[in-house]
Amino acid sequence: MIRKTSDVLFIKKLHNDYSVRVILTPALFFNRIPTMGNEYREIEYTVKEADGKLTAGEIMRERLMLSSREVSRCKLFDDGVMCKGMPVRIISELEPGEVLTVRLYEDIENSSEIVPSDEPIDVVYEDEDLILLNKKGDQVVHPSYAHYKDSLSNALAGYYVRTGQEHVMRVIGRLDRETSGLIIFAKNRHSASILSRKNENMSRRKEYLALCSGIFDEKEGTVDAPIERIPGQRMIREVRDDGKRAITHYKVEKEFKDFSLVRLKLDTGRTHQIRVHMSYLGHPLLGDNLYGKEIEDNKGLTRAALHACHLEFEQPITGEKLSFEAELPEDMKKAMGI
Repeated sequence: MIRKTSDVLFIKKLHNDYSVRVILTPALFFNRIPTMGNEYREIEYTVKEADGKLTAGEIMRERLMLSSREVSRCKLFDDGVMCKGMPVRIISELEPGEVLTVRLYEDIENSSEIVPSDEPIDVVYEDEDLILLNKKGDQVVHPSYAHYKDSLSNALAGYYVRTGQEHVMRVIGRLDRETSGLIIFAKNRHSASILSRKNENMSRRKEYLALCSGIFDEKEGTVDAPIERIPGQRMIREVRDDGKRAITHYKVEKEFKDFSLVRLKLDTGRTHQIRVHMSYLGHPLLGDNLYGKEIEDNKGLTRAALHACHLEFEQPITGEKLSFEAELPEDMKKAMGI
């Protein structure tokens, strides 16, 4: 699903009594700071009787959820904060019925150090504020020395170039290299700020599917066991009393001869949490060469069989509730004989 703009797009769904517009026409005032492609996000808020008297700054922080940094940035532009078509100071009080207009300009930053690639990406959803991708397994999200041109960010940069969009990389949350599934990239600074603040709650509404070795005695349960890095190891974790608390909920969805399809939800987000907890239960993930070395038959899997299959969140500007599913990737389907 993709929503595009022409000249001006009015998003009719209102959230907290404010409306949103994407302006693609040139800005009149940007003499203090240059803007990205002359684009800005415009938000209007009408003061209600129940609000009483609010300052422009209070509206921006408390009603529009702008960060202190965003408020400060708006102040730098002649038309960044306005009422009745005229600039206002953030300490100015607004009366009920008055409309505050805020314009959120983008920086000139284009992640030019990320080399665009021609690798296709699986776009699950896209609008003016974010793009939701279905990442393939065994792919890093960010470029590194060893993965300078083949990361998901490289592929997304190529997509942005092909579709004429600025390619600023603002990933929300994380997925390990081996994990496939749903991951969000924000398209502008304001959306990234809101999504990042809500990321912890968003993570609790994310679900995973895993192929775990063996058959579970308890088909549903919760693992509440602290996780810490093994001394002397850079990546490998273990359950340890002095570790950080980690909580994983699991439910067996389907059983096979010697492995199980398991659905998982997290209350915490520790590195390798699902892989460590399932190994702790005696059911390491198929294909996991860190925590499941004892598995004799990995069903042809060459990476840990973990997939982020479900994600729920609110559109950062409109507040619209969004819910998405990503079906199992081919390597996990093949292991299941599908």
